[in-house]
Formats: sequence, structure tokens, C-alpha cells
Amino acid sequence: MNLWDFLEFHAVREMAPLSDLYHWSLNYSTGEGPFTAFLDLIGWSQENLGEPIYNWTSPKLGCLELEYLADALKKYATSPSDAEQFINQVLELESN
Repeated sequence: MNLWDFLEFHAVREMAPLSDLYHWSLNYSTGEGPFTAFLDLIGWSQENLGEPIYNWTSPKLGCLELEYLADALKKYATSPSDAEQFINQVLELESN
């Protein structure tokens, strides 16, 4: 399964908020998208990379981005292990 098929499959399933956040983040340069901020906020970046990866010195989060981010954080709060599995699969498929 490629990244796009994976995202579409999950967009209609339980991880839709994370899939939506990832899709919207594709409009940004590396380190500036809300998905990157999400990874920092949940501790994924620190745990897996040893440091934050979002550009916190110049945040680019408007109302829509914050709404996507809030939805993803709510999903993470209710299903953290499922969300982390989704994140790891997305990032692995993205790197291929």
C-alpha cells in the first residue's frame, strides 16, 4: 500500500482527524506544517528524533490549522496507541 492509499483508507475510518491534518500539512514547507507541530506536542519528535521539529520561532498556525490540530489532539487523547501506529505508518510510507 502506498502513502495515498493508506491515507484514503484511514480518512474514512477512525484516524480521519490525523489523516486530515497530514493532508493539510502538505501545503507547508518542512518544519512549518501543523502535522509537524502535532508531532512535537504529543512528544513523538522528542522520543523518536531527540528534538522538536516544528519551527516554533515562526509559527504558521491560523484558525483552520488550529482546528485540524485540535481534532487530531482529541483523537490522540482518546486513542494514543492507535494514533502512534498511524503516525509511524504514515512516516514510514512517506520515506519510501
